Amino acid sequence: MTVQKLFGRYDYALEFDPRLAILYGDNGTGKTTILRMIHHLLSPGPGRGHKTAVAKTIFREFSIGFSNGVAVHAKRDRSDIGTYELFLVSPDSSRQRAAFIVDDDGIIPHLGPQSDAQDELIREIARAVPLRSYYLSDNRILDSDSLENRRPTRDRWLTNFRRSRGDEDVREFEDLPQVSSAIIRANNWARQQALQGASEGSVSANSIYAEVVKHLAEMPRVSSEEGRNSTKHQLLQMIERTGKRSRDQSRFGLLPAVNTDDLLRYVPLVRDEDFPLISAILKPYLDGTDARLDALESTHQTLAFFVDTLNRFLRGKYVKFDIRAGLKIITDEGEALDETSLSSGESQLLTLFCNILSARENPAIFVIDEPEISLNIKWQRSLVDALLGCAKDSEIQLILASHSIELLTAHREQVVRLKG
Repeated sequence: MTVQKLFGRYDYALEFDPRLAILYGDNGTGKTTILRMIHHLLSPGPGRGHKTAVAKTIFREFSIGFSNGVAVHAKRDRSDIGTYELFLVSPDSSRQRAAFIVDDDGIIPHLGPQSDAQDELIREIARAVPLRSYYLSDNRILDSDSLENRRPTRDRWLTNFRRSRGDEDVREFEDLPQVSSAIIRANNWARQQALQGASEGSVSANSIYAEVVKHLAEMPRVSSEEGRNSTKHQLLQMIERTGKRSRDQSRFGLLPAVNTDDLLRYVPLVRDEDFPLISAILKPYLDGTDARLDALESTHQTLAFFVDTLNRFLRGKYVKFDIRAGLKIITDEGEALDETSLSSGESQLLTLFCNILSARENPAIFVIDEPEISLNIKWQRSLVDALLGCAKDSEIQLILASHSIELLTAHREQVVRLKG
């Protein structure tokens, strides 16, 4: 990334780690402004004020380069506010451009004289740089063009609100505390992942197969052969492994736990001559269950990290998660706790984690201004590792701006210094 004459005075050539970059510098050197420029230049949503926000920023040139050789480049003839040109630079150095011209009010109109060229350029940028941008400001309001399609409808929100809290004062989704909005996004993400991997009927299928094995096992036995006992042992191991995996995933309600007790009890009693039939019946069932477990394993691991890491931060309370009930906060005495009663630091922490979780499904740049706000020094030391863990195995790049020495010293190699 290169910046020329930010605020009329600062020139920067910045290199970002593909997973994490932390901007650090004195107040007034442009950390927050650079974060906002990244977000606005990479957000294509029309009529959302992104390009007007760029127009209101003092700079001469601002260029964001990507690993595929593409660059998005904004330029003016001099360092100022107002009209600018936006370019998409291809790997072969060819350029597409459009002028973004402000009106008398300093606004770039959605339907202005250059709107056709602007719209075409924005579409080309979206194709060349297929990622989403999220900006979490220092007041913890999350902005992203992708959020509109993920907000619950008014009716669904009212239903969920009344079910969980009774007939209290009902607020619009947009007016919810930021921590509440973040929890809703995280719940929606997890449910969407569960729907992709789960299928109905696993419990009833298990009961049917267990009953078949039971009846065959109760028939008169004959002597066994070593080779068949060995195969029987392998099947028992498979049953035991599948049962354990399903119990692990049932922690979050991803799939019902498979009760393998009956299978483990009766398979050893099956006559050897009947075992091939039993194996032929059980293996497809176990393979199918394993396939569903495999499809949900990434979600299970992500939720386990999310819940367990949050609980290592919290004291006197803990979070638990279930696909149906969503995220709940429970005191050590077992009482449900409303998220709005959390301390400032706890609320900030939950907001950060839930918003990162909800952004996992697509390639994204996730920009956070001062993630250490309201967090004690101990939490600051482990915060970034925790956020990276939530983004693990996703295509999310975290770009942060911070003054926290505790946070910076833990990730020196990813610190990008702004020298004013």
